[in-house]
Amino acid sequence: MSKSKPNVDCIAGEWRRPVNDLHDQHVGGGHKAIHDDATAAAAGFADAPVHGTVHWSQLTPLLLRVWGKTWFERGTISVAFKTIVADMQPVKAFIEKPSRSEQTQLMIWMEHVDGRVVFDGTASLGDDDGDTMVDRQIRRVKPVQGHLAFIPHPVGTETLGFEEAQINWGCVIGTLFPFTPEKKLEIISEWHPWFSKEHGEDSPWGRPILPPEALNQIMLYTMPRAKWPMAQSWLPEGRTPVGLFGGCEVKMHKGPCFVGEKYFITRKLIAIGETPKTEFSWTKTVLKDFSGNIVAEMTLQDMMLKHTVEGYGNIRAAANGAARSRF
Repeated sequence: MSKSKPNVDCIAGEWRRPVNDLHDQHVGGGHKAIHDDATAAAAGFADAPVHGTVHWSQLTPLLLRVWGKTWFERGTISVAFKTIVADMQPVKAFIEKPSRSEQTQLMIWMEHVDGRVVFDGTASLGDDDGDTMVDRQIRRVKPVQGHLAFIPHPVGTETLGFEEAQINWGCVIGTLFPFTPEKKLEIISEWHPWFSKEHGEDSPWGRPILPPEALNQIMLYTMPRAKWPMAQSWLPEGRTPVGLFGGCEVKMHKGPCFVGEKYFITRKLIAIGETPKTEFSWTKTVLKDFSGNIVAEMTLQDMMLKHTVEGYGNIRAAANGAARSRF
């Protein structure tokens, strides 16, 4: 039974201990990633967090139990992250039990041993997936007062051209994910034979597919190569804030995603906002195959910590002043 939702009839996964696989992630900007112990401590965190989409692999047996293989073809995961999980800290995933056979959206969540929620969200099947968790989060975004210091582009800005993305056996995915698919599968919190090089050909699609957490990898690892239109930056040269995910949604349209398959990526800034401690952006990434079919979409909230850039107040004031001078 769930401690945080004791009145919800649900299916529970097993306790798992996810590994912080991004200790050595390279993000640039004059600092290490939030997944580094010293960087996390300097940012005010008690522990370096496991990156949020790692937890999606624990949903694998739950999604298969409810919707079978079809989820990997036309399914959606949509979550808002609530608390961090430290390296090897035990957590358990849950999915609402369907009340009828044709139900296409269910609640999903994850808990610590003490019942604190790691993420709240929705899992869906099909294009008509209703009001997802990320839909609700974006609707709550309030207009920004003034001009943000970390986000130079206006909402609606799109990347120029496309990025090529491909995850291959034996190859490090990239600087944002500094491991090979084989290494990831050695430590993945919920292994499945469809994900593996050895047994993937026995999957319903005849070849290995990407696990749920790797859907974030395939659509994020090329981000450093994304070409955005020129815009004025208010940050000191070579400096960026420390960031972490606030929410993420992946929607499959023509899945699954395969190991060894080349995809093409475009991005669009769809919302910006701030909290007392962060500036944030919501970016939609579209993943297409060689024929131009939309395979998947990801909508990701990047939360950037204000206090991790020295002189943030002065930088924000300069950005606001420039914005006022344009009108």
